[in-house]
Amino acid sequence: MEDVFAFTGYRWDPATATASFRYRLDIVRDANGAAIAGPEEFTETVSFTVSRRPEGTALPDASPGSGFDRLLVLAGAVLGLSYLKAGAPVDYRIDPAGLSEPALAFLRAALRDGMAEFAYRNGLPGPLQPRIELSAGLVPAWEPQAFDAQRALRPLVALGGGKDSVVSAELLRRAGFQVRLVATNPNGIIDAVAARSGLPLLRMRRTIDPRLLELNAAGARNGHVPVTAMNTLLSVAQAQLAGLGPAVFSNESSAGEETLSWDGFPVNHQWSKGPEAELLLAEAIAAQLGVAGASFSLLRAFTELRIARIYATLGEQGGARYDDVIVSCNRAYRISGAAPSWCGECDKCRFVFLAFAPFMPRERLLRILGRDLFAAEANIPGYAALLGLDEAKPFECVGEIRESQVALSLALRQPHWRDSPVAAAMLDRLPALADAADAFGAEVLGLQPSPALPDPRYAEARDAAA
Repeated sequence: MEDVFAFTGYRWDPATATASFRYRLDIVRDANGAAIAGPEEFTETVSFTVSRRPEGTALPDASPGSGFDRLLVLAGAVLGLSYLKAGAPVDYRIDPAGLSEPALAFLRAALRDGMAEFAYRNGLPGPLQPRIELSAGLVPAWEPQAFDAQRALRPLVALGGGKDSVVSAELLRRAGFQVRLVATNPNGIIDAVAARSGLPLLRMRRTIDPRLLELNAAGARNGHVPVTAMNTLLSVAQAQLAGLGPAVFSNESSAGEETLSWDGFPVNHQWSKGPEAELLLAEAIAAQLGVAGASFSLLRAFTELRIARIYATLGEQGGARYDDVIVSCNRAYRISGAAPSWCGECDKCRFVFLAFAPFMPRERLLRILGRDLFAAEANIPGYAALLGLDEAKPFECVGEIRESQVALSLALRQPHWRDSPVAAAMLDRLPALADAADAFGAEVLGLQPSPALPDPRYAEARDAAA
């Protein structure tokens, strides 16, 4: 039997605005590398929203070889990583025609860097670097064209349910943009945030083949995939179908820091949220779709800590009115049917509490998360990891070690945080924390190096929060 994963084809149904992607995996392996099943065939479907199109806009051409067709081919190739990981084969064959050289470059990076955590945690000998075979060969890249002036003002903001996407949506709304929101498989948390915003929410429904879930339950290799890249490609497709401008994300500069080094190779849990992935994916989308600036992160020039400060100071008509609906706790998203609330025990909860602490009254922060995370001694090891006092950062979407140190340094200057068990324990282990804000606080809270936004009006909207 061969050891190949194949993206065998896809079908676009314009009547239902649904794309169906087909895959085949020759060998399914368990965590020890033993074959447990195969060959297996999978079909994933993604349904889009086509209502609420601005007057005078037409649906994109989806015929073979069109920009939209080529965008879906790239999306299918990247979505396929969710199935490829069940075997981690030596070959990846892509049968549909339509990938350009920039698209292939992004796919290689997504396998190697975007799935480095998967490879590391599954005990593989190194990052994934399968041979990629294009059955139909490469196609030339399109010459990308900019959005027209009117369409550029209609961004589609990816809504995650936490503080970051709220900041993006509010900054753009205040600047006069015609903002719409988008989410993949929105849950109660996202629905509540969208309802509070009063902005239209476009829904994308991604349905994983249930056979993959059965194989995972039977012990198939499983783990982290570059989900932000997947959502970016789908959001760009949704924006095209809805007659809108760019798909706008809220990824921060902090996402570029590696989680750990694996025999000299950087492993970054947030790779597909990071600046390298954003640049590579932007080049790939431009080459596939023929549109420049079809997706970007509005907040790339900010650290997580800077974004927390912006959220805290947006005012009653901005951040504060979202306080009782935002949730960044990933456990709340993973547990089916769970109430939309913060667990208060995970690394994400700990980091968000830390990031907000310097900029909010204690009463407001406790209303958001429901408890004082600095008061619980059980959180001391978790905060030690966030501050770089242990071997590696958590495999989670958290800020840089340095900005976590600045956040606690700033919090130590407030009496209600200074005497907490967590603050006292961290200061005891790292006395230099007291001066961290003076040493590099201005740098952490300042603008970070980032690529220029494709339209100066977006930069003006972002910088209004400075």
